[in-house]
Amino acid sequence: MIRLIRAHFIPVAQNDWYARRRDDAVGRYFVGIANQGPRKGEGGSTRQGIYAFTASGKLLAFNNNRSLDRRIAMLEDALDEWKKLPAAEREPGAVKVPDLDPDELDPHFTRILPPGGIVVNTYTRILDHADGSFATCAAEANDGSLLGLLSARDHLWLREEEWKALLESASAAQGRSVPLPENIAYRVCRFHLVDNTRGEPPLWTREEVRSQTLTIRQTDATREGLHFEIAGKVLLATDPDPAKAKRGYEPEIQGTVVASGDLSKITRFDLLALGNHWGEGTYTGGAREGRNPLGVAFELATGKAIGDDVPPQGISWAPSYYEPHRE
Repeated sequence: MIRLIRAHFIPVAQNDWYARRRDDAVGRYFVGIANQGPRKGEGGSTRQGIYAFTASGKLLAFNNNRSLDRRIAMLEDALDEWKKLPAAEREPGAVKVPDLDPDELDPHFTRILPPGGIVVNTYTRILDHADGSFATCAAEANDGSLLGLLSARDHLWLREEEWKALLESASAAQGRSVPLPENIAYRVCRFHLVDNTRGEPPLWTREEVRSQTLTIRQTDATREGLHFEIAGKVLLATDPDPAKAKRGYEPEIQGTVVASGDLSKITRFDLLALGNHWGEGTYTGGAREGRNPLGVAFELATGKAIGDDVPPQGISWAPSYYEPHRE
């Protein structure tokens, strides 16, 4: 399938949640394509799926099934429909696409990293116990299913004033541990310590962050820069009594941040959360029974991958992404 796509298609990824709501050229283009298919978004419902279409906006084929065979068949159908088009419509440059004016994008559904902000990749994976430590989970330990065994990805965004304040407070403490700023601590907890390995997860509310003791302290100064350690424990649960909570996560967090000597640049941002997770959400069914280990790894993005521009999942419907410590 990958060879077929590379040879005959130009891959494009778009978030349906944004695209179907946008009142701008991008939104109108997507909705115009989707309306030619079976998912017309009645009542504001999803238009999620895989679309094959022309640059002019003509739908060639549609599929919303995970079956590899069905997806390949859809692509082959799209090629057949493409070949039926007049030759003039299939020539390179047949459609002229104007440049987008950023000022004409719908500000309500356009998420752009603020100037000076940093992107931290997050990877979530279900784990298993092994010799007193953790290991990747085999299908046999997941009821024989491969569902959710691979790493799920997201992005943590930190604004420039946030990460600078984080480092300045730790540097001023001269080696003493200080609490992580609440806006960063609660953002990590509520929007990124989630089990998104099987679909879109429910995000934690402010109340469901039952406790967090995340701290940061400067540990060293080398040629590489100033070194900081982040550490602490978190308890997330849907009930004040974790034993009664239908869903929860209780990780320990350890990490290292390295910045330039003048604190003007972060060169490393590594965190690892490890602990037991339990329960599932409406769109993340199929979780393992009981409490099982889950790991969330954070790593500074290079900025070289096109996927680095993808906004955090939690920033779409949660206006509180930047102020998650408030109700």
